[in-house]
Amino acid sequence: MAHNMFAAKHLSNMYWAEAIAIAVYILNKCPTKSVKNIVPQETSTRLKHNVSHLKVLGCVAYTHVPYEMRKNMDKKGHTCIYVE
Repeated sequence: MAHNMFAAKHLSNMYWAEAIAIAVYILNKCPTKSVKNIVPQETSTRLKHNVSHLKVLGCVAYTHVPYEMRKNMDKKGHTCIYVE
C-alpha cells in the first residue's frame, strides 16, 4: 500500500516511514470480515468512525508564516507537499 502511494505521487523514498504509518492507519479504519464488516474500533466503542480528516498523500499544502518571522512584503505562506 505504501509503495503504491509513492508510485502514484512520484515521491522520493525518504518519506517511507510516514507512508507506512499512513497505510497502517488507513487499514485500521477499514472494515474487516472477522468482525462482521465493521471497523474494529466500532466493536469496542460503539461509535461510528469518521474519515473526513484524511487527505491525499502528496497533495499540495500551504504553511502559514507567522508575522514575527516575515518582513513587510514577504509571502504569508509557503507551498509544500502533504505527507502525513
